[in-house]
Amino acid sequence: MEENELTITAIFQQHTKEETIQTLKEALEVLEQEESDPENDEMIEIINSTVGKLQQIEDKYYYYLDLNYYLNNLEDDAYEA
Repeated sequence: MEENELTITAIFQQHTKEETIQTLKEALEVLEQEESDPENDEMIEIINSTVGKLQQIEDKYYYYLDLNYYLNNLEDDAYEA
């Protein structure tokens, strides 16, 4: 998975891989209902890609992901801005 996909996964992370996928799909539905703009289109593309990859990996690999690392990077970026 690419860094932006891991970051999206970290943001929407739930207790299980399946719950995370469901939450991502719900976010995708909301984005698809909004007016099209380049940022939304990019986010839709990233979420679609992320959902596809999450559905393909085994649960044990999902639980090995260090998603807190990506959340910490977001916090660091926010402090630097």
